Amino acid sequence: MEGAIVEVSQTKFPSDTSPNGSIAYLDRDGVINVGSPNYINNPDELILLEGAAHSIGELKRSGFFTCIVTNQSAISRGLWNELKLSEIHSKMQELLLIEDKDAHVDLVITCPHRQIDRCDCRKPMPGMLYLGHEQLRGDLSLQDGLNVNVTIPKQVTRVNWWKDKPLPLNKLDFIVGDRKSDLGAGWARGIRLFKVNPNIGLTQVINRVVDYTDDGDIFQPVR
Repeated sequence: MEGAIVEVSQTKFPSDTSPNGSIAYLDRDGVINVGSPNYINNPDELILLEGAAHSIGELKRSGFFTCIVTNQSAISRGLWNELKLSEIHSKMQELLLIEDKDAHVDLVITCPHRQIDRCDCRKPMPGMLYLGHEQLRGDLSLQDGLNVNVTIPKQVTRVNWWKDKPLPLNKLDFIVGDRKSDLGAGWARGIRLFKVNPNIGLTQVINRVVDYTDDGDIFQPVR
């Protein structure tokens, strides 16, 4: 499998909320759920971080599209496949909605590769964020459900890390992650960056990301 895995859900917003056109890109492990050094290998292992569901609900009530972008090299390592991944994410969505009826995830994009595979989707490359933009606001029209081997144009991953941070397509777009690779992917798209403690996750910065005057954290991809 050379491309990314994209799980599409029908976009939903609370009945009294209008979309603001911006995308909240969220890492998964350490942002939404408790991470593990041995991967989340089945749905029963997925435990939401405290406040994660309410925070995603707040994003939807604030008009943001929600797009998870996650590196999961266990797939390329042969530990499990895209069907198991989909089961894990179905459980995640179920748990989120139990805690907050508005905590709907519009899109989950997964890189299944290892770093040595030199793919176009693994963070800090911005390929998954590009796919999120194209599916939610652009010309990509993937079917609802599981889409595998979704390719990314090569020019998207030609990033000059030595130049200034590029301008974003939407000034309110942002990414939340617990690693430099997450921030790097966001930096390459020019969006707002928010780093969190993996033991706290999204709730640590929820008040900041919905504050349109908050430009996010400073990040230099090359030192």
